Amino acid sequence: MTNTAQQNLTAPGIADALKSWVMVILTLGFVALYGLALIGTLKPLADFSLVSRIEPIIFVIIGYYFGRLPAQQNEKTLKLEINRQTQKAEAGQHAKEQLIQTRELLEEKLKNVKTALDSLSLLHAKTATTEIASIENAVAQRTALSIATRILG
Repeated sequence: MTNTAQQNLTAPGIADALKSWVMVILTLGFVALYGLALIGTLKPLADFSLVSRIEPIIFVIIGYYFGRLPAQQNEKTLKLEINRQTQKAEAGQHAKEQLIQTRELLEEKLKNVKTALDSLSLLHAKTATTEIASIENAVAQRTALSIATRILG
């Protein structure tokens, strides 16, 4: 079922439809009476003064029907558009916040990797040229690289 059909099935939708139909029926009724009075088929309304008193009422009803009711429809359409744009902006803001959080998390990981690799470079600078120191240095390098890989993974 479409959104318009669902909206029309709600209580405000039924009330709006009923109001529109009542306005149509009233307008048609007054226009029919006015037309019959002008051509003289209605005996009680054949008096021109009575017809001239009804005439402004009919024009007000017709003016309301052609002026205000379409304006109400435009107002509803604009409200729906505003709600849609607001939801779209909120979704964009939410996505932006998630991206900022992800960026901060990645910056923290990068900082941790840099710390691990800096400790590796410090260890490398301190080691002697002996064979045992070279083995310890290789183990330390593997450990530091393993830590960096776990942080990034």
